[in-house]
Amino acid sequence: MAIPLFGKVIERQRVGFVGDMPVDAVKALKERGYEAYALTGSELHADGVLDTTGSIVLTQSATDLEGLYKVLRSFANALTHDCRIYVRHADDPAANGKTMLLHFLGTLGLPASGFREDERSKLLELPGDESVPVYAPFVHIVEVPSDGVALATTIAANPPGPQPNRSLRIEVTDAVGKPETLSPERELLVQRAFWNCKVVRLFAKTDGLSPAAAYEGFAYHGENIVAGDWPYRVMVKIGPRRDVAREYYKYRNIFLENVPFHLGPRLRIDRCVLGRSCGVIVSDFVTNAETIRDVARKGRGAAAIASLFNVTLVAWRRAAKLNQDFKLNAFLADTVLRERTVPAHRRARMVDFGSKLPFSQLVQAIRLADTGDEVMTGMVHGDLHATNVLVRMHDAVIIDLERIEQGWPLLFDAASLEAGLFIDGFIKDKRSPNAILASVAELFEPEAFDHDDQHCDPTNPSAWFFECARQIRMQAAQIERSKYQYAWVLAALFIKKACQDKDFAEGEQVSFDAIPANDKIGREAIRQLAYVVGEQIVSSLMASKETALEAN
Repeated sequence: MAIPLFGKVIERQRVGFVGDMPVDAVKALKERGYEAYALTGSELHADGVLDTTGSIVLTQSATDLEGLYKVLRSFANALTHDCRIYVRHADDPAANGKTMLLHFLGTLGLPASGFREDERSKLLELPGDESVPVYAPFVHIVEVPSDGVALATTIAANPPGPQPNRSLRIEVTDAVGKPETLSPERELLVQRAFWNCKVVRLFAKTDGLSPAAAYEGFAYHGENIVAGDWPYRVMVKIGPRRDVAREYYKYRNIFLENVPFHLGPRLRIDRCVLGRSCGVIVSDFVTNAETIRDVARKGRGAAAIASLFNVTLVAWRRAAKLNQDFKLNAFLADTVLRERTVPAHRRARMVDFGSKLPFSQLVQAIRLADTGDEVMTGMVHGDLHATNVLVRMHDAVIIDLERIEQGWPLLFDAASLEAGLFIDGFIKDKRSPNAILASVAELFEPEAFDHDDQHCDPTNPSAWFFECARQIRMQAAQIERSKYQYAWVLAALFIKKACQDKDFAEGEQVSFDAIPANDKIGREAIRQLAYVVGEQIVSSLMASKETALEAN
């Protein structure tokens, strides 16, 4: 366990009771250093009430079971202040109060704890990924509503964090340099995350398609030992509570325990906070680093890729298992490409680049593919694209960990990186999309997956991609257990990239027969090329299989 601070002062010692105030609970709380008081809805938003209150206790009336719904709805925003809400449900089994409470929590979409596993289905909306704990603050269902001493013990064992810093000056700049305003909940979460700072400056990052907003942050401390005017640089992500909780869990329990400390940003556990519907995760900013996309385009990608798989991710690789029950073809069709489709705005242009087969036919071909009987499975990053790997000198540093998965094919990360380098690396290429496609076409023929001697004249603008693909496939060959396993995974990842529904060239005048006019058009064109590449891999593998059958 962490080194404890004996006799730590309770910072938010007030406990608000809505409705009943059981005598035994009030007495037990006082003995533990807490102050119990009666809280009404009209007092809820008074200045300082929620900042000094650490817990709120609600009681369900046996004569008005449904009245609790209105109370929960009124007090739910207290979660954003890091107030823990405890509910004493009606204890009469005949009244069915707990079932109704679970129904209310699901209807309101509130994070919940204290229910049995067999009661989970009674929540209309599950509290999150079942593999991830429900982190505080949450609505906790008191196990024995009549036991006030047990309630006091639970409250004392789960103290809230510091109160939000209302004097914190928050300055936010969007991706184009204009001032940005945070929503009230997000502003409050930042005030909680940087409780001991006087100023926080957040600059939005443009890379990535995650629903979470990412910022490069500068925190000017106000209460620590140094407390100088020089800021501390951090990475701040603000997004949906479930996504933040999932990334926090994977960061602490999977990443920090398996990746060398200097090859991933340190998680600032003391600054990661959750609210009712949003959350904030804070880590150190990786300084003096470039994305592997930028490094690769400068011709220095091969060494970084070797470091990534042989040093940064070596623990995951060594822990991989040979799985004889894993159906790679079904995984690609039913997990990677599940419920995906190519958006209409993109589908219409792919024909110009040689696309002939519809999405459904490609998925079916992948589902029927012969991908062998054995697959190396283990831990994967799950989103190893070209801006989630940073290069600092000779080190490959990984970031953005919310999609880490256990028991997936190890080839997934390798294919993600190759497809990601294609997607991000060719955006600013000055050639036409057709010229780009022609320059790399030989890399996606079956022969190119048989051996690693694919080279490109160094004067060719695509030479950097050849070198990166060659290095990635050298790594993949060591974990491939059947011919063309990597090719099938790569095809699925290229097709998946084409299914991103965002129209990157929306509102732009598009002409893909010439040099892309700007990055927006370039991004859209490359997404279309991704589908064509995936289709070419599938088609060539199918043709190769037919040729082999005819030869036999």
